[in-house]
Amino acid sequence: MSLRSKLIRILWKWVAPVAGLAAIGLAVFFYFYSPAPKKYHLRVTAGNALGMRHHLAVRFKGEVARRNITLQLVPSAGSEQALDWVNRREVDVALVQGGLSPAGRPNVREVAALHVEPMHLLVRKELFKDASEHITALRGKTVDLGQVGSGTHTLAQAILEFGGLRPRDQDPAGGYVPVSLDRKELFAQQDTARLPDAVFQISSLPSSTATLLVSRHGYRLVPLPFAEAFALRSLLEPAPDEPQTSGHDAVVMGRIQPATIPAFTYGVEPAVPDRALSTLGTRLLLVAHQDVPPRAVFELVEATYGAEFGQIVRPALDSKLMDLPPEFPWHDGAVLYQQRNSPLLSGQAMDAAHKWMAIFAAAVSGLFVLWQWAKQYGKFGRDKKFNKYIAEATRIEERVLRARQDGPPSLTVLLALQDQLCRLKIQVLDEFAREELTGDELMSGFLAHVHDARDHLARLILQEGGGVKAERRAADGPGPAPPPHAGDIPRAAGGRRV
Repeated sequence: MSLRSKLIRILWKWVAPVAGLAAIGLAVFFYFYSPAPKKYHLRVTAGNALGMRHHLAVRFKGEVARRNITLQLVPSAGSEQALDWVNRREVDVALVQGGLSPAGRPNVREVAALHVEPMHLLVRKELFKDASEHITALRGKTVDLGQVGSGTHTLAQAILEFGGLRPRDQDPAGGYVPVSLDRKELFAQQDTARLPDAVFQISSLPSSTATLLVSRHGYRLVPLPFAEAFALRSLLEPAPDEPQTSGHDAVVMGRIQPATIPAFTYGVEPAVPDRALSTLGTRLLLVAHQDVPPRAVFELVEATYGAEFGQIVRPALDSKLMDLPPEFPWHDGAVLYQQRNSPLLSGQAMDAAHKWMAIFAAAVSGLFVLWQWAKQYGKFGRDKKFNKYIAEATRIEERVLRARQDGPPSLTVLLALQDQLCRLKIQVLDEFAREELTGDELMSGFLAHVHDARDHLARLILQEGGGVKAERRAADGPGPAPPPHAGDIPRAAGGRRV
């Protein structure tokens, strides 16, 4: 047998069944195994650590922890800085103010849209009446625009510019005096006289900064009722290939929308505000770097809308917010969430389909290999029997050769070997007819081998048979005389033969 044939035989005899059983075992494993959910560690920022947005992020951290996502909260100056950090992947995720320009931030992706955050404009009590009637009452006043790097700072500048107010360095005669107080500095200040005349603050309700200014320093909220007009201003600044922005080139004015601060939000006696206060606002967004794993983002979206976090804000969050046009391109994980209920692309259905396809493929491949192995194993068994019978025929020939080497074989031995060879042939043909043996080539080889041995035996038997007859005649002596020739028979008298 050639080396190749030996290798094939070993392969089919040992490797194939092991591979088949391993494939079936893999199918069983896939059926019963439920992989542990992958864990994710993400860095997230939600602005200043003293702000309401950061407080919401703390609540959100607890929700996503149940989904094997660990959030590391990193304070920042505000939304502008947070978006830049996400773009550079200094953080993975951020809660940011909407309405800010996506220009220069190609790696930022939107994950979810949340509630609208209203802009708060708080003024000293003595300014309340005039500022409530018109924003130009802030001419020459000190105005806290919020920290540089915050969305409040960007939007406050745009609002004042819309109201016809400019900083004093641009309008020395009637400009306002811009200041940017750190939140810690603002909270630590006890002397009301040292605080600015007006403070802008965009925040989820209730704003911790507004609560402090109202309760400790007597500030009052004034309305900003021109949200619709502010948003329409974007139509005056066409930009074919870029988002519509304000003159400050940082606020997408078309994203600004009306908002309301409910009465009594910051005080009952006196009521602050004393009635529902109209203002403008932006939608709070959850954004992430484009390379954050889609499955992690999917879990973030589910935690946003499907958990307690989505119910603690007013109005409660609804997954229908995902139908709103995004302010940044959608993240792949957000797209996955949007398609979760698709009849043809349900996330759970796809997961189940993948699992069952893996089980089916492993089981079918394993059964196929075992089936082929069984066929080959049976063939090997039948081949082995053929080899056994060929070996028996060979041994008969070897016995004949040894008998001749030891001397002329006896006719009895030759006849016995011939009989044994005939029985062997009959047995093989019978098993072949019952399909216990297969292989036309092997049968042809076996019969050719048997016929050669039979012809050899026949010649020997014929030769030995003639020799035996000669020996018998010699042992029995001369036989009776042959009958005389007709011409040699004597005749009787009268011409008749006797």
